[in-house]
Amino acid sequence: MVDRKLTFPLAELIDRLTVDQIKEVRLRDLKPALHEEMTALYHDIDQIVGERGIKLTARLMGVVVALAQLNVQIWDLKDRMTAGDGDYAAQLKLAHQLNGIRNQLKNWLLTECGDRSPGARRTNYNTDGLEGWDLFALGPTGS
Repeated sequence: MVDRKLTFPLAELIDRLTVDQIKEVRLRDLKPALHEEMTALYHDIDQIVGERGIKLTARLMGVVVALAQLNVQIWDLKDRMTAGDGDYAAQLKLAHQLNGIRNQLKNWLLTECGDRSPGARRTNYNTDGLEGWDLFALGPTGS
């Protein structure tokens, strides 16, 4: 880690990149600042992947795509909650449940990509009552 710009684990860098990409599309006036952060994210992700010899696999790609899609879903729910569009309590519950899946994906990335710090693991991955959101990327048992 000779030249890292940010100090986050790889899973967090990937998650931030997906959120910045959502912002790039939805909050176009923030593009210059987003591009600056995304440049740092690209740099650090490339550096970590190179240092650890992380290989691109279909499952790794699937987890990253699923993470991005969940971030879009959570973003949309928060927008609807802010606008007062629909059942706030139900939307809040779903956002928390989807965040539980998001955290499962981030934990998988931590393990798969060699981040060993126990402090980086997400403990809020509860999805009680959430049905129909079993993601193939997490495997048949959701682990």
